[in-house]
Amino acid sequence: MGLLGYLVAGVIVAALVWLVRHGPGSPRLATLVVFGLIGAAIGGLGANLARGEYFDHLDGTGFTAAVLAALVLLVGVDVRVRHSDD
Repeated sequence: MGLLGYLVAGVIVAALVWLVRHGPGSPRLATLVVFGLIGAAIGGLGANLARGEYFDHLDGTGFTAAVLAALVLLVGVDVRVRHSDD
């Protein structure tokens, strides 16, 4: 159940980044969703494994790590795509 929660967090963060940063030269929503899913899964599952929890355990720490990892990855993708046009 934890992985599903982390993936939902990744989709929500991706949608929020797209809404806030959408403009000319920004990545497509589908691209952001894919990277949001990847970042959230890595962040949430990585936090669980680092704390010695079962990898699919859902709690506040793992959820926070999932959101932060997705946000960092998505902002990086957004900045990279915007600066590749220069």
